[in-house]
Amino acid sequence: MQPIVGAYADKSTSRYGRRRPYMVYGAVVTGGGLLLLGWTSEVVGFFLPEGDVKKSLTILAAVLCIYALDFSINAVQACCRSLIVDTLPISQQQAGSAWASRLVAAGHLASYFIGTFDLVTMLPPWIGGDTQFKKMTVIATLALWSTVGITCWAVTERVRLPSEDDNTSVKEVLFSLWRKTINLPPRIRAICWVQFWNWVGWFPFLFYSSTFVGEIYYRYEHPAPEPGVKDEHDALGNIGRLGSLALVFFSLTTFCASVIFPSLIKAPEAPEAKFTPRPPASIPKPFKVILGKAYNIQPNLISAWSLSNLLFALITIFAPWVRTLSSATTLVAACGVPWAISCWAPFGLLGIEINKMSSGSHANINGSTVPGCAAARGSFDEDYGVEIEEVRQHRRAFSEGVLRLSHPDEGDAHSSTGELAGVYLGVLNVYTTLPQFVGTFVSWIVFSILEPSQYTDIADEDPDHHRWLNLKKNAPNAIAVCMFIGALCSLISAEAARRLKHLG
Repeated sequence: MQPIVGAYADKSTSRYGRRRPYMVYGAVVTGGGLLLLGWTSEVVGFFLPEGDVKKSLTILAAVLCIYALDFSINAVQACCRSLIVDTLPISQQQAGSAWASRLVAAGHLASYFIGTFDLVTMLPPWIGGDTQFKKMTVIATLALWSTVGITCWAVTERVRLPSEDDNTSVKEVLFSLWRKTINLPPRIRAICWVQFWNWVGWFPFLFYSSTFVGEIYYRYEHPAPEPGVKDEHDALGNIGRLGSLALVFFSLTTFCASVIFPSLIKAPEAPEAKFTPRPPASIPKPFKVILGKAYNIQPNLISAWSLSNLLFALITIFAPWVRTLSSATTLVAACGVPWAISCWAPFGLLGIEINKMSSGSHANINGSTVPGCAAARGSFDEDYGVEIEEVRQHRRAFSEGVLRLSHPDEGDAHSSTGELAGVYLGVLNVYTTLPQFVGTFVSWIVFSILEPSQYTDIADEDPDHHRWLNLKKNAPNAIAVCMFIGALCSLISAEAARRLKHLG
């Protein structure tokens, strides 16, 4: 979905910019889908009476809502990432992607934190209904609409001039996407392959980590019930709570790493210093030596990405040997460090490459943008009139056969004009999505071998968690094995990122 949205956004000639209209449409659909998902039963019940038909249609409507949310969220994400590439010069691409990862981590942490409260008792029924899920959907919708609204108001976009190839069919757009995907520039292709192996490694962790923590507790630490006594406690709910607590620590670690690391990592395009940096004279000599050596070994973003993949592999490769709840929680929390860089590095590096490819478009007379043209913040009438006048002057230059150079602001001299951002970011999303299918297939094989269905082997008088939990302490943990395989794939990703550094 992201490549298609990106391709159409790249060709948009809206006076409000290329990305913001799609961001707004996507946010409206996403918010509506969340609210409909929370009130699916009530909406279906408004048209149908109680019965089997209502239950079936409620399930169908909920499934359709989830599919719609998947598409609309992809549209919002694609345009948000493209905005960073479009509006920031090369020197600020790393900082822009770093801030995006910080705010994503902050959003995850806030959602987990809010979810720990009993919102049903804290908030009145008229705020989000009568269930925890409904109130969370309302909070998420309001947060999405407010943040997208602030972004659309604050960001200034270039306006693209119409061209002859704007009226392309869907078939031509898909063919163009396919052609660009199989003919990627070498460095962008290398970034995509690093992302591919990176996500093959991350998928088992992201999908199973909360269950992994709870299962470790029940397999090795939960006291077994006395003979003849039924274990009445809610195993499924307890696993969810233990896993959620581990994910809170994971999100907290991710947020802290997202705040600290950008200041410790230099941009790939950082210019070489023309002098030898020296610490202040007031610093003791031993510390001066340490600071000098630290400056010389400061990694760039590519090296940091490679090291983060290596760190993730070193952490998760020990998953099969975890035996306590505390060590499982620590393992999950520690993965927040490499995750912070994995959320930041690929987009920052891809943004730099896209800016390099399109940096000459400012002087391109048959180009697609008017430098300096921007949609207004608030009322559009006044500024849009200026845009139209600049467009007329621009076209008049062509008709007169005269080349008039434009002198944009120095800060925009190396920023992308957006012809490629949506497509290539969409292609990167494809390399992020395909590993999920690979990870699902590998996990299916592992679970089929190590933990086949035990339903027929369990007595009917034991309806509790023993049906689906493998409590054999000496048996291999299927989730841990999946994470171990993911660690091996992360080693491949680390090597691919190392080679990217030396790719011309």
